Amino acid sequence: MRATRSFGKVFKCTLIGEGGVGKTSIALRYTEDRFEEDMKITIGVNFANKKIQVDGIDVTLMLWDLGGQPRFRDVVTDYFRGSKIAIAVYDATRPFSLDRLDDWVKRLKENASECEILFVGNKIDERTEDGVSLEYAQTYADTYGASVVEVSAKTGEGINEMFELAARVLLDKDRDASSPFAESME
Repeated sequence: MRATRSFGKVFKCTLIGEGGVGKTSIALRYTEDRFEEDMKITIGVNFANKKIQVDGIDVTLMLWDLGGQPRFRDVVTDYFRGSKIAIAVYDATRPFSLDRLDDWVKRLKENASECEILFVGNKIDERTEDGVSLEYAQTYADTYGASVVEVSAKTGEGINEMFELAARVLLDKDRDASSPFAESME
């Protein structure tokens, strides 16, 4: 019997959210397993990728880390196209950063309507009583039919699991789309 080789799946994953919420730190922790205390703002877009294996399938996540400063808003919108999943990051210590994701999600859906969304609360290692609770964040995410994951780019807590969840969501969607029944279900 001849073995067939699978080349795996490649997915574009866009990190969105306000400046300072930790998008670049999350990408850096995930791809290089390191954290920088004095991270500089992202000017435009940063790019990285990581290959992982999920359920025996090789998956490459192409991470597009979009600058969150208001002056980059019009520039980064072009990078939404082709995104399969958006990691919508908020700072768990700053509630307004979650509320401001509405604008990001609106612009995302205008350019990549089929893009999945995963809300991610970062900086949970610094959260106080005034911060965003998981319950509040999930209620917010429910309005988009999405899930919430909490992480700390600083400590690494939850980072690998979050990206594995994102890969699973994408693989499940890909399996559903390639199902022989997919056309009849539309």
